[in-house]
Amino acid sequence: MVIDVKRATVGLLAGLLFSAAVWAGDSSKAFSMGVEVRERATLAELGLPDYPGATPYSEEHGGNPSATAGAWFGSFGLRVSALKFQAADSPARVASFYAKALGRHGTVLDCRDPVQRVKPPEDDKSDRLSCDESAPPAGQYEFRVGTRSKFRVVVVRPHGDGGARFEIVRIVLGN
Repeated sequence: MVIDVKRATVGLLAGLLFSAAVWAGDSSKAFSMGVEVRERATLAELGLPDYPGATPYSEEHGGNPSATAGAWFGSFGLRVSALKFQAADSPARVASFYAKALGRHGTVLDCRDPVQRVKPPEDDKSDRLSCDESAPPAGQYEFRVGTRSKFRVVVVRPHGDGGARFEIVRIVLGN
């Protein structure tokens, strides 16, 4: 899972505006809508600690390694906060640190485990979280914790000579 904050924000806004236009056609319903985009997010907002020695990471020169995007209309809302870092330590060491840190928020899913990638049946009304159906590529880690409507994701991959690059994301659906 690679998070492209700019693309996610544009997609989110386009979907919301389309949905709002369709819904706004019914004049019998009250309607409110809002959008917030900040080129900054903090680990405190995501509820996770700093990895010792990690530095912000951006794929492009002058790019922003963190962002928060949120939008709402009616009773629907979505907020995505994301941060990107790099560290000299191995991916396994960084992954172990964040798997433990995520444990403070509930049962941690290791998305490399095939059992965690089984989607709940369509008629499952629970808010139980699962991983995407495809496994992270070899050498990468993906952990998730929370519910389908409020969860955190940490993705760790190799970077440079034995180091790691990692992304931390918090997603909240609903108002």
